[in-house]
Amino acid sequence: MGLVTTRAVVLQTYRYSETSKILRLMTWEFGPCSALARGALRPRSRFGGLLEPFVEGEATFYRREGRDLHTLSNFELLHDRRGLDRSIELFTIASVLCELVMRLAPEHDDAELYRTLSEGLDGLHGRIRESAAAGGLEYVWGVVNALGFRPEIERCVGCRNPIGATGARFDFEAGGLRCGSCGPVGPELDPGELDALRILVSGGQAERNRANGRQGRWLAEFIRHHVAEGAQLKSLPFLSRLD
Repeated sequence: MGLVTTRAVVLQTYRYSETSKILRLMTWEFGPCSALARGALRPRSRFGGLLEPFVEGEATFYRREGRDLHTLSNFELLHDRRGLDRSIELFTIASVLCELVMRLAPEHDDAELYRTLSEGLDGLHGRIRESAAAGGLEYVWGVVNALGFRPEIERCVGCRNPIGATGARFDFEAGGLRCGSCGPVGPELDPGELDALRILVSGGQAERNRANGRQGRWLAEFIRHHVAEGAQLKSLPFLSRLD
């Protein structure tokens, strides 16, 4: 195909040699791909130290059909999201977003997934200077939903009756909430936790005192059962530890 230019988010980077690195990218036009950035580690590199996880820009690279690794020619920065490492929580959630996309995105363009990833990273970066710079599980649920794994949060996964405000359990294996009449499977949610889960899955920001510190663990368990499909995601144990 030759030289192409497309919007891209840097998902992960690997040192390739003393002077170069390999990038894992999520691109707007081609989906996930890898690119070799020659000379990126040199002090006077034309990339100027921009090629770090979470940043987004216009990537120009030489693309060849059937090749797994392309050669990066240029990268014009659009969104500089460096600084997320100032918060362990924000960095963890951003890492989960990128790893989910890197490991599980389809091998073709996916506009909804790209937008969800980009908007999630923007939302996390915007919280760096907030006094309570935390939260962001809704962005992980957004990527999970975009990958096609939205949990059932309105009807019982057993009897299909509507779930009320009390008595619900999160049945990870079945993929959603279970009513009290269908057996004690999974952790029980109190009314505040149930409301917070529904807010997060639907893309809203839940108040911490309603989430009660278990939402990260539940999200990680759901991903293990349904999204990862046996893949060992390195970021999941850290997600489980978030309050």
